[in-house]
Formats: sequence, C-alpha cells, structure tokens
Amino acid sequence: MISSPSMRGTSTAAKAAELLEKAIQAGARDGNTAYLLAIAYKQQDNLAGARATLRTIVPADANVWLQLGLLSLREGQPAQAEQEFARAWELDPACYEACHDLVLTRLTLNQLEAAAALLPHCVELAPTNDEKRFLKLLLVVLQSCRPANGKPGSENGLLEISSDEEESILQLVRSLGQLEGALGLLQTLARARPRSAAVQEAYLEASLARGKELFDRCAWGQAERFLDPFARDRPPVRSEAKSLLAALFNLLGCCAVMNQDFDKGIGYFSAALKLASKDARIVQNLALAHELNGALADAEPHWNTYFDLLDDRLPAPPGQEDYVARLAYESINRLAGNFADRERWPSALRYVQRCANLRPSDPETLERLFHLYNQAKRPEEARKTLRRLRELRPGEPQHDLYELDLAEVKNLGDIERMLTEIDRVRKRHPGDTRVEERAVSMVGNVVPMMGNLCDQLTDQMSKVIDQVRNLPNYQINWSAVHEVMRDLVKEFQRLRRITHKCLPLVTGDEHRRIVRELAEHIDRKIEVCRSMGG
Repeated sequence: MISSPSMRGTSTAAKAAELLEKAIQAGARDGNTAYLLAIAYKQQDNLAGARATLRTIVPADANVWLQLGLLSLREGQPAQAEQEFARAWELDPACYEACHDLVLTRLTLNQLEAAAALLPHCVELAPTNDEKRFLKLLLVVLQSCRPANGKPGSENGLLEISSDEEESILQLVRSLGQLEGALGLLQTLARARPRSAAVQEAYLEASLARGKELFDRCAWGQAERFLDPFARDRPPVRSEAKSLLAALFNLLGCCAVMNQDFDKGIGYFSAALKLASKDARIVQNLALAHELNGALADAEPHWNTYFDLLDDRLPAPPGQEDYVARLAYESINRLAGNFADRERWPSALRYVQRCANLRPSDPETLERLFHLYNQAKRPEEARKTLRRLRELRPGEPQHDLYELDLAEVKNLGDIERMLTEIDRVRKRHPGDTRVEERAVSMVGNVVPMMGNLCDQLTDQMSKVIDQVRNLPNYQINWSAVHEVMRDLVKEFQRLRRITHKCLPLVTGDEHRRIVRELAEHIDRKIEVCRSMGG
C-alpha cells in the first residue's frame, strides 16, 4: 500500500475524489485506488463515505486500520478507535503512528496501565530524539500514577524537566478529552512539581471541571468535599490566573447554598469576591445567599452592585444581543416583587422606577409603578404615570377605575361618589373581566371604610344616650337631643342607601355577608335613634 499524497483544500480533494470514482467505475479494483478515494472523502469530511470505501479493501493492512481508527476519533468513538489502532499495530509492529495513536487513545479512555505498557515500544519507534525524550517523560508520569505493590511510582524523574517539556505534557493532558485520566496525570504532576504555577493551575482547572460535573449531578456535598482541600491549601497560581481561585470559591459557595448552609455559602462567595470584585455573577450569588438566609436588607447592597456591573462584559448567549438589558430588567423586577411581598413599599417603588427607566414604554411596568405611587401617597407622580398609560393604551377601560383610585375618600359623600363612578364604568364596559375584577377589588376596599363610618356614628349616638341616661330629666335639653338624633338618622339612612348601592357590586360570598350584616346593623341603629326622638 502506497502512502497517500497531500491533498490541500476541499476543492482539490473533490476533484481527486471525482477522478478516483471514475477510475473505479472504469474497472480499477486495486486497493491503492480505493485507499486514495477514502482519503479524498475524509478530507471533504465525508467520513461515512471514507469508512465505507476503506471497508472494501480486502485484505485490510495496517494503513487501512490506522485510517479507520482516525475516522473513529473524528466521529467521537475512542473505544472503537482503540481497537482499530491495536489491529493496525498488530499487523505492523514497526508502525510508529499506529503505536503512538494507540497510546494516546488508551490515555483518553483512562487505560493508564495499558498505555504505560505500550510506551517503551513507542519510545523505540519514535523518529526523533525530542519525541523519544517526551515519551519517556510521559512514561514517568504514568508510572508515578500507577500503583506498584500498593505504592505509587517515583516522581523524581519529573523534578528536572524543562518548562518547555512541562508545557508539552500539559498540552497533551489537556487534549485527551477524558477528565478522569487527565485528573490522575495532573495530580501526579502537581504532587511532583508543587511550585510550578502552570501545573497547579492546570490541576485546579481540571478539578473545577470535575467539581462542576458533580454539582450538575446534584451531588453538592460530594463536590464540596472534593474541592475543599484546594480552598484550604490555595495552590500557587499566577496573578493573571486568580480567576481560577475565584471560580473555586464561587463553586464551593454554590454547593454550600444548595446544601442549605447559607452562612458558609456567604463566606465562600465573599472570598471569591475578594479575588474578582468586578464579577457580576459572583456578586449576584452573594446577594442571593443573603436573601435565602432571610436577610434581604443585607442582600440589597450587593444587588445594587450587581445591577451596576451588568454591562457588555457579561457573556451573552449566541444570538441574544439584548441579553444584558433583559437580564437587568428581570433581576430588578424580581427584587421589586420581593420588597412588595414584604410590604416594604419605598424599596419596591425605588426598583420599579428603575424598571420603568429601562422600559419606559412597557404598560405592565407603568401600571405597577402607578399602584406603588398611589400606595406611597404620591398622587402627582401617579397621575403623571396614568397619563403615560393612557397614551400607550388609549381607551383601556381599567384606566377609568385607576383614576378613581386617586380620589381621596374621607366621608360618606366621597364613598357614594366612588361607588356611583364604579357602577358607571362597569355598565359602560359590560362583560370586561378585568374591569369586573378591579371594580370588585375597589369595592372591597371601600367596605371597611363604611364600617368605620358606621362605628363613628354609633359612638356619637352612644354618647348622647349615655348623657340622657345619666342626667336628671330636668337637665336634659330634649330639643337638642331630638335634633342630634334626627341628624344621626339621616346619616345612618344615607349609609344604609350606600350599602344597597354597594351590594350589587360585590361578588364574593364573604363580602356580601359583611355588607348585609352592616345593613342590618345600620337598621338597628336607626331604630334606636328614632326611639330617642330622631
């Protein structure tokens, strides 16, 4: 079997494949033609075509099995590639490429002993002294990882390697694509070269990847135990690689919080923040940890820092150019909701104002802002917000009811006017569910006020009755008593009329019961007033 020529570029490979296909159609049945066609297919990324073509070569020699192994690696099938490289080396024990690829594939599969057993043969076949030196170093690393009689091998051979050789080993380990095997090799290197920042960083990086795997599988306790020694010992890293230590403490903080140990999580996140003070994600985690620990006041300063850090430095998912803006809005909106749930209205208002600044034309945000202005007794800002809402959604029925929300209710006349307007809006928009729900909510807020006014009238009546009962008859100014009672009857009757107006506007059984009981209570008070000459 002849070696394949170099085919540069897909256009060259396509032309070669076309010619070779014609040759085979014309009757060329030799293995060389099929082999070259497979190489052309491979260079066009037609892996299935390349494999099918190689399978037609009978008998398959070492080169064919070597190419099949390379295809399997391209397809992400290292176990199959290992078998194919082993077959290639079996057929040609002098083939360095087959032996070399078999070693690396076994390392990828974490077959460290099998790789170490093959390495001496690979050293003998290596074409250059540099490759021989590198493979010998790799053998030392593997022997140090592999227990012999229950004890790891000597690491002395790793002490005197040059920085270039160290970098070559690290590049090889990083290229394996198999975390377990890479961790074993890096642990050996880290133990043998404790002062090498490059080795320690590579080991920490791989360990973080392992910890993240455990975290993603919800093995939070196991991940924390695995990573905790790194936090205690703080491996030496270069200043430009401090982000690795920050990531370590951040991941440990996430593990602690998921295990409900919020104090420990806060400690880890604080340590991470000392190393990466401008990392918005760590600041957010610290804010969430305080919040989950029941200390929203302690979380708030960190939330504000987080919002200030949200800018283009935060990586956005592909195709989501507005990611940072949406994230800022949703985060601030969520915090506003948390404060509103705790009835901390000033804080809730402050964050909804920030939401409105981010989305000045968003009706839902402006509605929320309107209600909070109203809750905070800031009618001018509320009216201004309502005007903006009317501009964005002209003719919205609910806005008429929002206008009524701004009216100050102090006496029976105010209540009567409000109920009249509510009824007018309902009749103007029959069947509008939102209007009905809002109207019911507003009437529900008025009912307690009616009860309070009834209590005030009852107190006035009771004071007059007490005076009449405690004074001698000749000292009672009966004309004044009758006049007061007549005035009270008028007020009670007015209140009774308002309850009749209120009753059709409430839908809940509880509200209806309260209104009926209030009406019956008013009737009794009217009878008492009339019995006193009212």
